[in-house]
Amino acid sequence: MKEEEKKTKQKKKKNGDGGNGQDKQDDQQDHEQKDDAQEENKKPKRSTEEEALLQCLQYEQKYMCLMRKNDGKGSSPLADEDLPQQIDEADQFSPDSWIPRSDKLIRLTGKHPLNAEVELTTLFEAGFITPSAIHYVRNHGAVPHLLWENHKVEITAGKTLIFGMEELKNSFPSINIPIFIACDGNRRKELNMIRKTKGFNYTAAASGCAYWKGVLLRDVLLKADIQDLMEKASHKRFWVNFEGADTLSKGKYTTCMPLEYVIEPVNDVILAYQMNDHPIPPDHGYPLRLMVPGWVGARSVKWLTKVWVTDYENDNYYYIYDNRQLPSFVTDAESETAQIMYHHPSTLCNAQMLNSIIVRPAQGEQINLVNVKKGKIYRVEGFAYSGNGNEISRVEISLNGGNDWLYCVRKFPESPIRHGRKFWTWLHWHIDLDISKLIRAESIIVRATDEHRSTQPLEPIWNIEGQATTLVPLFRMMNNCWYKVHPEVCENPDDGEAYLLFRHPVEAANGMNGWMKPSTQETIEEVKRKASAPGKQFTRQEIEKHYTEDDCWIVVDGNVYDATSVLSWHPGGKGPIMAHAGAVHMDTTNEFTSIHDNYAQGKLKGQAKGEGKRTGRREKPADSSGQTQVRLFPLEFPSKYNNFLRWTQAKLVKKKRLSDDTQQYTFSLPPPAKKLGLETGQHVQVGFHFEDRLVVRPYTPVRPILEEEDDGTFDLVVKTYFPDQDQPGGTMGNILDCLREGEEIEVKGPSGAIRYLGHGTFAVDDKEYSFENVSLIVGGSGVTPGYQIIARILGNKQDKTKIKVIDANKSEGDILMKEKLDEFSKNSEGKFEIVHVLSHPSHDWKGLSGHVNEDIIKKHAFEPCDKNVALLCGPPTMIQKATLPALKDWGYDEDCNLFGF
Repeated sequence: MKEEEKKTKQKKKKNGDGGNGQDKQDDQQDHEQKDDAQEENKKPKRSTEEEALLQCLQYEQKYMCLMRKNDGKGSSPLADEDLPQQIDEADQFSPDSWIPRSDKLIRLTGKHPLNAEVELTTLFEAGFITPSAIHYVRNHGAVPHLLWENHKVEITAGKTLIFGMEELKNSFPSINIPIFIACDGNRRKELNMIRKTKGFNYTAAASGCAYWKGVLLRDVLLKADIQDLMEKASHKRFWVNFEGADTLSKGKYTTCMPLEYVIEPVNDVILAYQMNDHPIPPDHGYPLRLMVPGWVGARSVKWLTKVWVTDYENDNYYYIYDNRQLPSFVTDAESETAQIMYHHPSTLCNAQMLNSIIVRPAQGEQINLVNVKKGKIYRVEGFAYSGNGNEISRVEISLNGGNDWLYCVRKFPESPIRHGRKFWTWLHWHIDLDISKLIRAESIIVRATDEHRSTQPLEPIWNIEGQATTLVPLFRMMNNCWYKVHPEVCENPDDGEAYLLFRHPVEAANGMNGWMKPSTQETIEEVKRKASAPGKQFTRQEIEKHYTEDDCWIVVDGNVYDATSVLSWHPGGKGPIMAHAGAVHMDTTNEFTSIHDNYAQGKLKGQAKGEGKRTGRREKPADSSGQTQVRLFPLEFPSKYNNFLRWTQAKLVKKKRLSDDTQQYTFSLPPPAKKLGLETGQHVQVGFHFEDRLVVRPYTPVRPILEEEDDGTFDLVVKTYFPDQDQPGGTMGNILDCLREGEEIEVKGPSGAIRYLGHGTFAVDDKEYSFENVSLIVGGSGVTPGYQIIARILGNKQDKTKIKVIDANKSEGDILMKEKLDEFSKNSEGKFEIVHVLSHPSHDWKGLSGHVNEDIIKKHAFEPCDKNVALLCGPPTMIQKATLPALKDWGYDEDCNLFGF
């Protein structure tokens, strides 16, 4: 390099310039470069964390500049999502018994109505677009059972128009956009920890962002001549009113909003008919829902039936007393001041509030500290949202109580901007930190700032501090204070190793493992409630007698209350109370405390009767249906269908008529179930959901029996008792007889305590018994569980168990599976014998006649001994009055070698 510089100088000198001027310039540049390098070396070296942040900021700056507008013609990435197909047993006897729901939903108000959310991490991990199955649900009552083909919506503005769903869909252009909505009671559980409210315990997961497709309401109103109405009364203010199809204790759910807001094109108020590119699920408003982007979820009316314009604000009960935030000077909910403020337009909760949530570290997450090295990076992340389409311009976290703030990187869903300035979605944020900072952190706090430079408050902002009444429901709304996660360094008691534990403010549902604990005031109120009950004690048996509307007792926190007088005025109707009448389980306490404030708790005191008498043993826990938990057999899932607590749809794929009144039905299970997974001897519950009730009947499949037959389909053989002048016929049999191929029923299982394990071994209530000979005494359709055992034994040549069957029926035509049973007998090589006993045989009948009696049993069953078992299944009269006494007198011992299906 030096040689080249020397030659250059010589060349310049030869050319006559001597090189002096250029040399000085080059020397000066060299000197400046050296100074810059020295200055750079003096700067402190960026840490790994700082370098990562710098790269993220560079990425975010370019990313934000390249974000695209949403033209409303997009499609949901979840168009092919798997929707729930199982009906929870908790809904089995509720008005919602026809609605499949995800088992990830956490119920917050008992079994009915459904108000639910999922775990915070489940919501976040689903991504920017929330699957409809895990979207939060807010229902005031039963879900209306509506049909697309029959549903109509009435629009009244300058004139009245009525649209069917197809007509509405095809008469106007549609848009399909992602919309974030959250309940204005989101994060209410944090407030309930300070002082109990009437509102139930939503955590920060009462939110979701899905694609909603529909027609612009402004277009529909313009067709209904809204322009003429506005021109005729240009000096007036107008409101657009909305009414849903649900019928509640205080009438219809109705709300309203200013017409000017609806008419403004950039506000994207739509009449939606799809969610994530498929029909809206029932819980979310099928078939038609109003969607108001940027507003709280309460204004997006579900099951929409009516839209009308008025020159006055709505006075519906739910519009006045639901979703309001009263100022702090209102301390008495029954005062004249409170009534004025409830009717005051300024107390409405309309636009969504600015909020930000930490998702990771998750509630209860642990980080082992034994092998943690400096420089190990942990990603703190969460989500944030705002209202009215405002952009969130900054998200920050603090590790020292809010003294210093660290910038977080934002990420939006694809094409998040509408009309150049509206953000209808949420965003996800993250920051990468050295894990040592989390160990030293006082807490992890997040706050967001919007485009107006507004930010979140440090503490919750309260409304009324007084009590709610039965006439004025008090909800504490719109909690958007700083969200804090507390880290704790703990020691594992087993191995002594240290770990970092993270606690969110609250835990989902009734969990109490968050860092917030009930306040002193709440603790005192709880002690008072428990001390208010009279000293009289009642046994479970005494309590269970009081289960009617005329005599209704409930048990809350171990205390017994007479709720009979409450049924007539209870704001939620009598249904939620009657669901727990005469029941002794924790579900009553959990449901009551989750939705009632201190006023309601106080009203309960006046109904106290005493307390439940404690027994020497612990009561069994209650399952989600409120009943004592049943033993579940360990079965595979999802490769096998079985789930005892949930209904799932099974589609009829084939019908085969076996006689005039008997058919064989082949059903297929929905994916991902590949096998029925039923054990030999067990049955499934078959249900059919009407609008107001559920019909249930157990059936034992006649296929599959052997493992190789289990292909995700199953066969039922069902005799139909048709209606005549004397009797209405069998409900389920007639339903199945009318069922067309492609239509569905609901099934759940397994049921039945008797399972045949092979080679003479049975499991009865999970206790194993071994026998060499089996006597089956069955009647009517009771032959089907016996058929399973017969087919299983005869299908395995290595199984040496012998079988004798006594099959009782009314006539020849009533004998189910006769041809197959006769074929078994013919080819069994002496392992199987069967006799049929008919009470009303034809003249041509050559078999046994009459009823099953002691003589028939002794002649055609195996004699009692330790190696022989008798299994019974048939009509109660036959079993209780004839078969069971005869077998016991003969020497069979119930629960040892005598069992009933």
